[in-house]
Amino acid sequence: MKAYASGYKTVFDEVACRFCTPYLGSIPTDLKGTYFRAGPAMFSAGSIVPPKTSIIQPKQPPVPDGVDPTRMVRHPFEGDGAVLGITFGGGNGDADVDKNDVTTDATNQQEQQQSQAVFRYRFVRTTALFNERKKGEKCYTAMESTREMGSDCALGLGNDWHLPLYRHHLQPGLNKNRKNTSNTRAIYWGKRLLTLWEGGQPYKLDSLALSTEGRSRLGGAIRREEDPFGSKIVIDAKKNRALFYGLDQGAKQSEVTLYEFGADFRLIGGGGRREFALPGFAVLNDFCATENYAVFVQPSMGTNAMQFVFNKEPGKVTTLEKDKAALLHLIPRAGSLNSKLSFPIPVTNDAVDANLQFVNAYEDANDVVIVDAIRTECVGAGKQLPTWPWVDTIEKYGSACGVRSLCRYKVDTKSGSVSKECLSRSNCAFGVVNPTVTTQRHRFIYLNIGAGDTNKASPPQGIGKYDADTGAMDIWMPLPHEFCGEPMFAPKTTTTSESSEDDGYILSILLDGGERQTSDLIIFDAKQISAGPVARIALGMMIPHGLYGCFSQDAVWSGDSISRRARLADKVESRGNMWNEVKSDFSGLGLRLDDIDEVFPGLFG
Repeated sequence: MKAYASGYKTVFDEVACRFCTPYLGSIPTDLKGTYFRAGPAMFSAGSIVPPKTSIIQPKQPPVPDGVDPTRMVRHPFEGDGAVLGITFGGGNGDADVDKNDVTTDATNQQEQQQSQAVFRYRFVRTTALFNERKKGEKCYTAMESTREMGSDCALGLGNDWHLPLYRHHLQPGLNKNRKNTSNTRAIYWGKRLLTLWEGGQPYKLDSLALSTEGRSRLGGAIRREEDPFGSKIVIDAKKNRALFYGLDQGAKQSEVTLYEFGADFRLIGGGGRREFALPGFAVLNDFCATENYAVFVQPSMGTNAMQFVFNKEPGKVTTLEKDKAALLHLIPRAGSLNSKLSFPIPVTNDAVDANLQFVNAYEDANDVVIVDAIRTECVGAGKQLPTWPWVDTIEKYGSACGVRSLCRYKVDTKSGSVSKECLSRSNCAFGVVNPTVTTQRHRFIYLNIGAGDTNKASPPQGIGKYDADTGAMDIWMPLPHEFCGEPMFAPKTTTTSESSEDDGYILSILLDGGERQTSDLIIFDAKQISAGPVARIALGMMIPHGLYGCFSQDAVWSGDSISRRARLADKVESRGNMWNEVKSDFSGLGLRLDDIDEVFPGLFG
C-alpha cells in the first residue's frame, strides 16, 4: 500500500508541453483527440512558486508534504485541482516538414507525428489557490471538523475515500468556508474546456495550454455569482446535448436546477433551465440521464434545524439515516411532457443508497428505467480518518472506505416500485460506457477493479469490462505496485453506425509506485481488456490519483500549436499579472472574457 499512497504527493513542477513516445507498442493510427482529466494535486497548501517578477511573494516558501502538518489538507479531496491533457493524432505542425525538400517522405512524417502524444499538466488557478499561495499557509479549514469525525460521519460515507459524501461547507455563496478547488471533473463541450467542483462555479481553461481564464457563469446560464453548480456532466450523444445541475440546499426543502445545453453551449429553448423542489435537506453529488429524464438519488438526511441556522458544518448538523428509504427522482428533461416522479428505494442491510457514482441509465420496455451505479458499503463507526500519507496500509484504507459494488436499479414507473441488484462486488470505481450509448441501452461497462478479497475494501488497481448481457467480467491487473486511474472510452476515427459498442480504445493513467515513481498513459483495445495495453507511454512525472475526465475527438491540435500556446501562457504568467492581482478571480490579463466569448462565440478566435 505504500506504492498506492505515493500517489498522494504534491506536484511541485507543472508540465507546459512535452512530447511523449510509447516505450511499449504504438499509438493506434485511428486514435485522434484529447484526453483531459482533473484531480487533486496539491496536498501541502500554497505550494506553487510564483514568478520571480511577482510583486507579492509568499510569506512562507513551499514545503514538502508532511514537513508542516498545519499546511497539509485533512482529506485528499481538499487538495487544489490540476488538469492533464494528452493529445493524439494532431501531428507536430507544418514546422516539422520542409515542403521544399523532395527527399521528405510525407508518409513517414505522418507516421512519426502519430507516434507521439502531446502531454501537459497544470494547476487550475482558483481564487483559493491564489490566496493560499500568497500567504504560504492553509487558509480554508471549515471542513476539518467534519473530516476529524472519520467514519462516525454519515455512516462512514461523509469522509469516504476518493469522493466523500460531504464535499463542501454548507455556508452558501462565495465565502472563506467553501473552498472551490475545481478538482473533480474536466469536461470539453462546445469547444470549451471547464473544470468542475461540487457547490461552486466552473473554471474555464485554455484547451491547448490548460492555462486558467477564470470562473465562468456559462454565458449567464448560472444567474448569480453565488449560485452553486454541480460537478457532473451528462452528454446525450443522440440529441447532441449536455446536461448539468445545480443544488440549493435547505434544512426543510432544497431545489435542484437542471441545465440542458445545445452543441453551441447555449441553453436550449423550451426549458433549458428548470427548477424542481426536493423534500428536506438534499445531498446530490452525481446524476445520470435517459432520453426523457434526469435521474437523481436523494438519501434520507436528518438535520438539526436550530443548529443549521447558526452552524453550517455538514458533519455536525446533518446525519445520514440508514433505516429510511432514499428517493429516486426522475426529473423531466427539456421538451419532455412527463411530470417529475419520485420513488422510495427499498432499504437493505448491506449498504445505504447514498454517494452513488452513476454509470448510465436508459428507458427499457414497459416503462421501466434502468440505472447502473457504483455504491459504497458503510464503514464501521469509531475509525479515525488517517493522516498523511493517509493510506500506506490496507488497514488505513479500510478505515476510510467501504467495499464498492456495481449495482443495477430497476424503476417501474407504472407501479412505482424500485428493485436493485448487485452486479459485481469487485471493489469497483469510476465506471464508464461508450459515450455514443449514454442515455441509451448499453451492454459494456468499463471500470476500475480492486485486487484481493472482494469482502474487504481495496483501492482501484486494474481495469475491468463488465458485460451486462452475460454478467462476465474481463479483467486486466497490473503489477502489485501499479494502479490504474479512471478508464476512459475513446472511439476510433473509423467508427461507423455499424460498428460494435466496444469498437474503440480504453485510456487510463497508470501510477507506478515502485522504483520508477512515475506515471504512464496506457491504451487498451476495448474489445480485449485482458490482453493488456497495446501501448504504454511514459509521461515523465508522477501524477497523483485523479478523479474524472473526458475524451473528445474534436480536441485535436498540432504539437506546434500546443507548444506555442503553452509558451504564451508561461510568458503571460511570468509577467506576474495573475499573481499581483490580489482580489481577482481570473488569470491571464485579469480580464473577464469568458462570458463575452460564450455570448459571442468565435469573437476571440
